[in-house]
Amino acid sequence: MLIRGSSRRRRVRGAAASLVALSLVLAACGGGDDTSPPDTTAAAGTTVATTPVVTAAPAPEVEATYGGSITVGMEGETASPWTPANMQCASSCQMVARSFYDPLVVVNTDLEVEPFLLESVVANADDTVFTLKVREGIEFTDGTPLDGAAVMDNLNRGGLGFLIAPALKDVARNADGTFVMEVIDDLTFTIQTGFNGDPTQPLPWPLFPFYLAGQWGLMASPTWLAAVDAGTAEPTTAVGSGPFKLESYAPGDRTVVVRNDDYWLKDEKGNSLPYLDSIEFRVIQDSQVRLEALRSGDLNLMHTSDGTVIGPLADGGTFGYINQDQYSETNYILMNLTQPKLQSKEVRCALLQAIDPEDFHQVVNEGYGVIADGPFTPGQEGYLADNGRLPYDPAAAKAAIEAWEVDNGPLVINYSTTPTVTNLRAAQYLFDVWGEVGVEVNIDQIEQSTLITNALLGLPAFEMFGWRNHAGLFADSQYYWWHGSAALPPGQLALNFGRLDDPVINELLEKSRSEADADVRRGYAEDMNRRFASECLIIPSSETQWGVFFDDTVNNVGRQPTPGGTAFARDGAGFPGQVFLTALFVTQ
Repeated sequence: MLIRGSSRRRRVRGAAASLVALSLVLAACGGGDDTSPPDTTAAAGTTVATTPVVTAAPAPEVEATYGGSITVGMEGETASPWTPANMQCASSCQMVARSFYDPLVVVNTDLEVEPFLLESVVANADDTVFTLKVREGIEFTDGTPLDGAAVMDNLNRGGLGFLIAPALKDVARNADGTFVMEVIDDLTFTIQTGFNGDPTQPLPWPLFPFYLAGQWGLMASPTWLAAVDAGTAEPTTAVGSGPFKLESYAPGDRTVVVRNDDYWLKDEKGNSLPYLDSIEFRVIQDSQVRLEALRSGDLNLMHTSDGTVIGPLADGGTFGYINQDQYSETNYILMNLTQPKLQSKEVRCALLQAIDPEDFHQVVNEGYGVIADGPFTPGQEGYLADNGRLPYDPAAAKAAIEAWEVDNGPLVINYSTTPTVTNLRAAQYLFDVWGEVGVEVNIDQIEQSTLITNALLGLPAFEMFGWRNHAGLFADSQYYWWHGSAALPPGQLALNFGRLDDPVINELLEKSRSEADADVRRGYAEDMNRRFASECLIIPSSETQWGVFFDDTVNNVGRQPTPGGTAFARDGAGFPGQVFLTALFVTQ
C-alpha cells in the first residue's frame, strides 16, 4: 500500500512504535582495547535509560544437570540458510547458527580474542601475516575431520561470497579470487593481508583476528558443503561441529536442534557440554506477541530490542534478564545517497532538523533507552556524548527546503517501511513532521525481504527507511558499510546500502585499519562521528538496547566457557542481540 501526500503534524506520545529492526551483522568485530566504562553523563536533550544495568547473569545457585529442552523466541528468520558464506545473518541467525556451528575464535569478557576451534592465532611483527593453528581432534558431526584444509575451504568460500567478501577486501588473494594461504602442516597455515587483495602490497591490520569471531569464522563440514555444491545435499541441512545438530527446519516458523553427544568442549569443571537435549527456535516477529508467549510459558527465553517491551519486563522483575546496552547498534534513518535530492547536504540536514529527537524517541521507544546523536554507541571507539549534531529547528528546515525547491521543484521523499502497526506509526510521525516543513512524503509499505533487496541493489524504489546497524567495538568493523570502495553503482549488490562515498570518512577508515595505537585509532573514529554529524549523512534515532529475558527454569545464560577454562565468551559473536546457548541447563 502506498500513502501519498503532505500532512499537518500530529504528535504521538507514548505510542508503542519502533523503527524497522534489521541488522546484517556479517563480520562481527567484538573485542577491543578500551575496557573502561562508557561515559554515562547524558548529553543535552538525552533520555537516560530507566532500566537497570545488568550486563551478565550471575552463576546459578544449583549444579548443572543434563536433559530437558527450551523454546527460544526470535525476532526474525534467516535468509539463505544455512551455508555460512550465504546466510544473511541478523541477531536471530547468530543464536541459531551458533548452536550447530562453532567459530574459530571468540571474544571473551575481557574483550580479547580467544581461540576456540583454533588453538592459536599469531601475527608477525607488522600484522601482515597471521599463522592459524587448528585445535586437534575435533570432527564435524558427519565424521569429517576439522583440520587446516577444512578451515581453509570455509574461509575461501566466505571470501568468495558477496555478503562476507566486502569485509575482507584487504586480505591477499590469488588470481582465482581465493585467499593467499600457505600450508605449514595438517593443522597449521598462514593467511596474509594485501591492500585491495594485492599480495604484493601487504597491509598492517592489527584487528584482523577479530573477523574470525564473526560469520566468516563459522565452520561447516566441507564434505557437506561439497555435496550442496553438487546438488546432492540441501543448504538447509547444516552440518557443523557445534554443541547441537540440526534436526528440522521450517522456514518462517521454527528450527529444532538436538544434542551433539560427541561435542568436544567441556565446562569449567571438565563436564561434557551441552547440558540440554534440544532447543526449539521459534520465529515470532512481533515483539509484543513474543512477550505474551514468554508470559504464557510458550517460550522459555526471548530477545528483543523493543524498548516498549524491555522497560516493563526489566522493571517487573518476573524474568531473568541480561541487559545489552554497550557496543550496540544505532537506530537511524538510512538514506540512499545516489538519489540526487539526497546528495544535497541542505536537504539531508533539513530533514534531520525537522525531527524533534525527544519527541521521536517517545514515539519509537516510549522514552526507554537513550537518544543517539551519531552512528556509535557507548563502548565503541568513536562514541561521543556530543558529536555536534544539528539541533531541532523546524524553521531552519523549512527555509532550507524552500530554498532548494526554488531551483529543483517540489521535494518528494519516498519512505519505505514494513507493514507492521508499530513501524507505520513511526512512518506516520515522519510523514507529519516532514510535511510541516513542505516535503511531500510517500510511505511505501513493502515486505522486509523486498525492502532489503531494493537496498542491496540500490534500486530507485529505495530512498529512505529505518535501519539498525553498526554494533561492535571498532570503526574498522564498519569499513564495508561505509567505505566508498563498497559503494557500488545502482543495480550491483552492495552492503554499503546508502552508497556512502565520503572522502574524509574513506581516509579515516583507511588510517584506522592499519593503526595499532588504540588512542590514535579512537581519535580517527571520533572524527568519523563528527563527520557524520556535520554532513547529516544519517538521521540518528536511538541507541539500541537489547534485552534477553528467560523464565526461572533456565540457568547459566551468558556463561559460555572458552576452551582455556579461565574466561567466558561474550554473548554471541561479541555484539548484542544474542547469547550462546551451549552451557544452558534447566531446572524444574
